[in-house]
Amino acid sequence: MTQVFEISGMHCGGCASRVQRAATALGATVTLDPPRLSLPEGVSLDAEAINKALAELGDYSAKPLTG
Repeated sequence: MTQVFEISGMHCGGCASRVQRAATALGATVTLDPPRLSLPEGVSLDAEAINKALAELGDYSAKPLTG
């Protein structure tokens, strides 16, 4: 099952690029509209781990989307 997180603080292409560079190490993809990070099937991370990585980049935070 694919995990999807809403990313707050990501408002422009530059932001999305920074977040994507961090996400690439996880094999994740990032979209700006809507501002989301998607982990591929088989990869499981919690919001705390993602937020720790994002904190090094700027004022971004991840919140899991619930279906």
